[in-house]
Amino acid sequence: MKPPAFDYHDPATLDEVLALLAEAGDEAAIIAGGQSLVPLMNLRLARPEVVIDPRRVGDLRSVESDATGMSIGAMVTAATLERASGTVPGTAAALAHLAHPQIRNRTTVGGSIAHADPAAELPALLAATDGTVTVASAGRGTRVVDAADFLQGPFWTAREPDEMVTSVRFGRFDGEITVAELAPRPGDFATVGVVVGLRVDNGQVGAARIVAFGVGGTPVRMSEVEASLVGSAADAAGFAAAGDAVRAGLDPTGDAHASADYRRHVAGTLVTRALLELAGVAR
Repeated sequence: MKPPAFDYHDPATLDEVLALLAEAGDEAAIIAGGQSLVPLMNLRLARPEVVIDPRRVGDLRSVESDATGMSIGAMVTAATLERASGTVPGTAAALAHLAHPQIRNRTTVGGSIAHADPAAELPALLAATDGTVTVASAGRGTRVVDAADFLQGPFWTAREPDEMVTSVRFGRFDGEITVAELAPRPGDFATVGVVVGLRVDNGQVGAARIVAFGVGGTPVRMSEVEASLVGSAADAAGFAAAGDAVRAGLDPTGDAHASADYRRHVAGTLVTRALLELAGVAR
């Protein structure tokens, strides 16, 4: 199936992109890697009258890392980020689950965050690392939005029609982060997934991060479970209890792929296993 007719623009500067967005408003769509937008257009689920391609805007391809985190231009591809030095904990683990190498050569970081698929890895990592999203418009300039405020629902964000995501910043967690998920096939979107971070100090949990994804409209940060882990023994019993607490704290949705109870059970199991792996207890 082919998409409906549309006007295509490939401006060379960010100012031109924003001017086009200001003019077209709700009738415009930004195409980054096109991995999500093109199928939606082909199925007539998205019918933009104007498609804006910022591939020639060099300012959107920077990768900068410092002691507090990593800022990534919206048009940086997943494959480029894989090769970048100084990435924050969890980046490699998240990208390893993101589709396949051919797809990662096209998929952009900004596109993944802006698309806000509730089963995607990068939005979950953004939530786990207290990340932020920078958006810009021609009329209001630039604003920075916390991950929790930006990701508002399935495929729904705080971005206004005349705004573009220009960069994404992942925070740096003082510990290790892993990503675990259950998917129908390698590279598919997760049926259930978790982002888990852990720092162990002298046998006790010094810091923890837990986010579940694929269980609702947005990634779910399990802040109470994180707080309960801090100061406790970094052992199998404590991690099993954390898994139970995750199950008790989640209210997932059910669909044709998995029931709510199944998602709840798997999320808790994945958290326990991830904590064991990070603590070195598993082996």
